[in-house]
Amino acid sequence: MYMIRLNGNKVLVVGLGKRTGLAACNFLSARGYDVTGNDVKDRSDLTEIVEKLNPSVRIVAGHQSPTILNDGFDFVVLSPGVPRSIPLIVEAQKRHIPVISEIELAFRFMKGYIIGITGTDGKSTTTALTGHILKELGEKTIVGGNIGIPLIGLVDSIDDETVSVIELSSFQLETIDSFRPDVAAILNITPDHLDRYANMEEYALAKMRIAKNQKPEDVFVYYADDERIAQYVAHVAATQLTFSLTDDRADAFLCDGAISVRWGGLLHRMLDVREMKLVGLHNALNAMASALMVCAILARMDRPIDFLEIGQCIARFSGLPHRMETLGEFAGRIFINDSKATTVGAVEMAVRNFTGNAVLILGGRTKGDDYSRLAKNLKGKIRALVLIGESQDEFKKIFSEFAPRCADSLEDAVREALSMSHPGDSILLSPACASFDMFTNYEHRGEVFRTIFEKLKRGEISWT
Repeated sequence: MYMIRLNGNKVLVVGLGKRTGLAACNFLSARGYDVTGNDVKDRSDLTEIVEKLNPSVRIVAGHQSPTILNDGFDFVVLSPGVPRSIPLIVEAQKRHIPVISEIELAFRFMKGYIIGITGTDGKSTTTALTGHILKELGEKTIVGGNIGIPLIGLVDSIDDETVSVIELSSFQLETIDSFRPDVAAILNITPDHLDRYANMEEYALAKMRIAKNQKPEDVFVYYADDERIAQYVAHVAATQLTFSLTDDRADAFLCDGAISVRWGGLLHRMLDVREMKLVGLHNALNAMASALMVCAILARMDRPIDFLEIGQCIARFSGLPHRMETLGEFAGRIFINDSKATTVGAVEMAVRNFTGNAVLILGGRTKGDDYSRLAKNLKGKIRALVLIGESQDEFKKIFSEFAPRCADSLEDAVREALSMSHPGDSILLSPACASFDMFTNYEHRGEVFRTIFEKLKRGEISWT
C-alpha cells in the first residue's frame, strides 16, 4: 500500500478551529515541528484560539492564498471544516505537497486498537454507546474524534491495551491515507452535506473511505437495509458483519422485540429493546451496531464475550444530550430535544414512532437535501408543524399540506406548538437543518430549547 511519507519538519495547518486546528498545531509544535497555522478569518477574530496556541506557532490569518505555500512546507494538515477544493489546497496538491487530515496525523502516532464509526445519522450516539460498553466491561477506552475531543489530543493517553472509539465525519475521511481501524462501521448513508459534495455518490464514497485500508483480519460493520451502502461493500476487504431491523439472516437483528446477535454459529438473545433507556427504532439499530463492534474488538483482543452483560451495558446507557432527549412534561405535553437532527434521515427516524400525536418544530439553514421526501414521511406522524429559521419561505411551499405556522424565534415556535397541541402530545424539536442562521451550533439550539422548557415550568413564560 502506498503511504504518504511525512518527511521534513515544516508543516502548515489549514483551519484554526477551536478543536482540530488548535490541537494539531500544539501537538506538532510540542514535538519540535516548525508549525504555521492558517485561517481565512482575521487574527482579531481568532483571539481565543491564539491565546491557547503554543507561542512557537506562526500565524497567517485573513486569507488562504496559494502564495502561502511559497514558504516551502513539507506537508499540510487540513482541518475537516475546510474543503479540499479551496485554491490553497488545490495548489498544494499540484506541488505534490502531502495533504492529510488530523485523523491521519494522529493515526501515525497511535497504539492499541481502533474502532472507527461513520454514517449520516447516529454516529455520536453509537460512538458514545460503544465506548460506554467497553468501559463498563473493564477495558481501557478513549472516545473522541468528531464527537468531542480531537483524536490528536488523545494520542498521549493511549497505550498498547487502549481501545480508541472514534467518530468520523465524511470531511475527516476525505484526507486519510493510511488510517486503518481494526473495526469500522457505517451506520447509514442518506443525503447530507450536498452543499459540499457534487452528488450523493461523492458523499457516499467519502464515507466508504473508512474501510479503504482494512485487511481481511479486520471487521467492517454495516446496515444491511441501506441500499446505498450495499452498492459499495463488494470492494471492502475486511470481514463483513451486518445489522438489520427486518432480516434475520443478518449478524444482529430484531426478533420479537429483542436484539439478537449471531456469533460463532450460535444465536444470542442480548436484550429486549424495552429495557433500553434509549428510545426509538433508530437507537435499536445503533445498539445492534455497537454490540457487533464490541464483540469484534473483544475477539480481536482475545477477550471472552458475555452477550448478556453487553446487553445490560446497553440497557444502562442514558444517551447524549440533544438526541431524542426527553426534557420532561409541561401542560400535559412531552418536550423532546432532538436538535442534533440536522438531516432529513434523522427527522424521519425521530418521527417514526409517532402516530399523529406530535407537533414538530422544523427549519434552519438547509444543506442541499431534498426536503420533499421528508414531507411524504411526515404524513400520519405529526399533528402540526412550526417553522423556524431562514428556510421558512422554502419550507412553507414544501410542507404546505400541513398548514405550517412560522415563528421568528424558538420561543415563539414553542408557544405556537403549545397552542396547536393537545394534552398527551409531544413537542419535538427536530430541525432537519443546520443551526447557524440562528444559533452558534446545534448544542446552542438545544440548550435554548431546554431553557425555554425550564422557564415554562417555572412560570416565567406565558403561552395562553
